[in-house]
Order: sequence, then C-alpha cells, then structure tokens
Amino acid sequence: MNLASLLDLNTRNSGECIVKIGGSEFSEFYENLQTTTVSLKRKDSAEASLTFAMMRDNTGGWPLIEDSRVRTWAQIEIIVVFGEAEIPFFSGYIREISSDIPETGNLATVTLICQDIFIAMDRNCHRVTWDEDRDSLDIIREVITPYGLTLNTDLQSGSVDNIHQNKTDYRFIRELAEQNQYEWYLRDLADGSRELYYGPPRLSAEPGNQKLMIHAGKATNCLTFNISFDGYQPDSIRQEAAAQTGTEIEQISHAPSLELFGTESADSTQSGLNNFEWCLPPGDGNNQQRANDRAQGQAEQRSFKLKAHGKLDGTAFGALLMPGSVVEVGGTGIHNGRWYVDTASHALDSSGYFVNFELIRNSSAGDEISDSHILAGVI
Repeated sequence: MNLASLLDLNTRNSGECIVKIGGSEFSEFYENLQTTTVSLKRKDSAEASLTFAMMRDNTGGWPLIEDSRVRTWAQIEIIVVFGEAEIPFFSGYIREISSDIPETGNLATVTLICQDIFIAMDRNCHRVTWDEDRDSLDIIREVITPYGLTLNTDLQSGSVDNIHQNKTDYRFIRELAEQNQYEWYLRDLADGSRELYYGPPRLSAEPGNQKLMIHAGKATNCLTFNISFDGYQPDSIRQEAAAQTGTEIEQISHAPSLELFGTESADSTQSGLNNFEWCLPPGDGNNQQRANDRAQGQAEQRSFKLKAHGKLDGTAFGALLMPGSVVEVGGTGIHNGRWYVDTASHALDSSGYFVNFELIRNSSAGDEISDSHILAGVI
C-alpha cells in the first residue's frame, strides 16, 4: 500500500490529505508523493515537508520538477480529510526545493520545504515609530492586516515598552510575544480565513471529543506515551520594583494563575523546604506594567513541570491534534485527565498517518475518575 491509494480522489478516507499548489490540486502527482510531514508549535512558525518520487520521461525530462507550479514562493495548502469533513491544516509558501538525482537510473526525489505565512512577514525590515499611547494589540492588528490575517486573543489590552520597530513584522511580533511568554501561532479556519492567536495559554478551553487512549483495547489510538516530571522548576518568580515611597527596593512575588489541570499541583510546597522562587533579572526600564507581565509570564511557563511525548495513530484518533489545545488522556493511571498540547508533528506516508506529540501539564495528578476509562469495568 502506498500513499497514492491513501490519496485516491474517488475514495477519500479519514487521515488522507489534499495538497494544493498555486491554488490548484496537485492530484496528478499524488502517486509520486512519498511522505508529508507538518510540524506545529504553540509558539512560532509551522513548517511542512513533502517528498515526491520523480521519474524521468522518455524524452529525458523530469515532469515533476519542470511543472510550472513547483517554484519557491508558490502558495501551498494542505487539507486533511476526516469522514465527510475537509479540514484546513496548513497554508504558506514553498521555501526551498531540494532535488536528489542519482548517478544512474530514472528515479529521483524532490522535497518541498514549506513555511506558513509568517515567512511572508519576514521579507522586509520596517522602520516604524509607533505612537506612544498605542495599545500593543492595536499595533499587532495593524501589522498583520496586510497579510490577510485577523487577531484572535483573550487579552483585553497589551503594554509596549519599546515603541520603535526596526525589524521585519515577523520578528517584531515574535519579540513582543517572547517578552511575556505568550503563545503565537497561525491557524487556517474552515471559512478560508486565517488568524493569528496571540496571548497566554488557553488551559480553560474545553477538550475535544476525541480522547487520547493508551492500553484501551480496540479503543487504543496512542502507541507510546512517556512522561517526565521536572521538579527543578521554581514555584514562583520574584522581581524587583522601584519603591513608591522612600528608597527601599520592593520585592514582588508572582505565582502561576493558570487553571490547574488536575487534583494535585505540581509545585513543591509540600517538600518541607524553603520557598522555591527564582528572581527575574531587571531589564524593563521604568515600565512597571511590562515588568509585571514579564514576570507573570515566566511564572506561568515554569508551572508546566510535567511533559509527555509519544506517538499517536492519527487515523484512529480521528481528528487533528493541534498545539494550543486541550486533550484528555486515558489509560495512564495518575496521569489521566487533561493535558495541553505543546507541539505536534504530523506524518503521512505509505504506513499510515501518525503524530509525534509533546504535551505539558501543571498538575502531578489528573482529574479523570477510573470509571471513565474504557477498561474500568473489566480490570
């Protein structure tokens, strides 16, 4: 079985993908498509890689590489099929084309390395002095609008310390996000629009209907699941602030405020040791709000002390596992319950559709009751 059968236009099944280059479906070369990989993160750009087998024709030419659509900066879209639904998955541009033509024989390979629309925002350096009283969210909206993007955020407002931009739009937004440990990623929507999410982790979001199941008989869709608990992460972040009165420096402690993903916190308050608190180096000038946001962002990020990585059967799972979303896990005992998706690398090839994932959590014990697991009645 090869990927051509997975991508047959007349018999689409769950876990298949549709590839469009330059606005048209690349169906005549589906039989050449060997692997498709899409790597996504909740911070920064997404990338895709498509590798094709390329045959030389009887005139000595290589039809695939000579196709007018196969060029750098051509627009590319990848859509995944689940049942009757065609779900937009990735869109961007071909960044690099790599051809491997052997010394002998008629079979070569062509790999298209692609990046999402962030790459179009990294082509020109812009020198802008933004109005001092502008909210950073308004600035971001103005920056992304020319790229056909809308802003999706849970923030009501945002503070800016440096109102000067002397870099590409992509690097400007990345700098703003990294200052507060915010997530920032692009998503394709069903109506054809595209949005930038910018803001803190969405741990209060409802998990999807599909559950990630380990050792669950016929319901198993997760092949491996490995967990690490890093206790050497602080429970809070301390910053220094100029005194409102007098000359003494004020010490402000920031504890995580994100929703707990279980019944038992992953902090070390029960260790019997002194407080586990690291200090944040100064660097925010006189902007106290910026300093507070930066320290709080560090506290939230450090609270994710549990990490899990594994491999998922994407067809059995029946949905897209996307960074920045909540997923329920069953079959791991104390680690059951909700996890937050950090990264996901989706791979489609002749063996099927699989996802290598990384999940994070701020709880050392989950909130799933044993009765909710599929094997509870037979164990």
